[in-house]
Amino acid sequence: MRALAITVLVPACFYVEPINQRPSIAIVEDSSTPIHRGEMVSLESTVHDPDSDPVAVSWRIYACTDATEPAGCDNAPFFTSTFSTISFKVPPNRTNEHMDPVAALRVILQGVDDHGATAEPDQELLIAVTDRAPTLQLRTDAPYNFVVHTPVNVYAQVADPDDDPAQLALATTFTVLGPSESYALTDIVLTDPTQSGRKLVADDPGSWTVRVAVADSSGATAMQDAPIQIVPDHAPCLSSWAPLAPPPGQTLPMADPTLFEVLVVTDDLDPYPPPLADPIRGTTAFAWSLLAPGDTTFQSLAGVIGNSVPLDPASYNTGDVLELRVEIQDRVPRLIDCAESDPTCSVISDPTCIQRLTWTVEVQ
Repeated sequence: MRALAITVLVPACFYVEPINQRPSIAIVEDSSTPIHRGEMVSLESTVHDPDSDPVAVSWRIYACTDATEPAGCDNAPFFTSTFSTISFKVPPNRTNEHMDPVAALRVILQGVDDHGATAEPDQELLIAVTDRAPTLQLRTDAPYNFVVHTPVNVYAQVADPDDDPAQLALATTFTVLGPSESYALTDIVLTDPTQSGRKLVADDPGSWTVRVAVADSSGATAMQDAPIQIVPDHAPCLSSWAPLAPPPGQTLPMADPTLFEVLVVTDDLDPYPPPLADPIRGTTAFAWSLLAPGDTTFQSLAGVIGNSVPLDPASYNTGDVLELRVEIQDRVPRLIDCAESDPTCSVISDPTCIQRLTWTVEVQ
């Protein structure tokens, strides 16, 4: 007898573990604005997970000179973060042997969900770092009024947010352009490391220019001109005296001993009273002469070189008329070629600037 096998199908329920899908990440940047060394940069990450799982992100940012070359970036990142939005400051230099200026950034963004699934591939962003050109501010100082043979100081203040201003100041160059090659240009020692200075002494009047240029470590340059108008030495001007000289045709009565003196001479280099301990300024030269009764020409008063002359009426007769004259010179010899009868005289076209003064005195 043959046995009969019977198979009974019984309904069953099967559970299959769902497959975790990888998240995706992206870097959001604003590429419209140039990035410079030393300034703040902001980046944002966007995350998408098909399973709506939480995703943790991590950032690594490297300083580079050439982000496309393996050796062009530092081995260690200068900035790391696990925030979705980050802000960081671009360093001025790499940490390599030569501390090369940063020219690019390499940004790596990674993401992993809470099941350990990683976003692939890592997001990489190369950011070019643009060097700011240095800036110059020039200042001129002429303590002797831009007169020939006297110094004009030119100062250059250097600034650069992504380079060392002290190093830029050392690299600053000064070039002189002018009507001749007759000049001297010497260094000015300054305590401010961000400044450079030069002293120009020009021997010829005219339009001079000191051209200042600086280049930073990346070759970005700045240049500026300091125009300087050099003038001849002005003639001295008698500005104040005592006693007051009488108008033409009138006399000054003198009954008592009187000191005739020049109180003030205005001049760019040789004024009176003379300045104290000035290495360049000098003083006015005075020449006194007297037309005494009976004389036909003025006679120089020998040995009188100061700013004053005393007259005593006891040396003359009552009613005598004397003419006391003073003429001034600075360091530039100028012929006072007015007629001897002229009580005042100007060697330049400005009649208010006189180099001769005459007192007409009547003894009483």
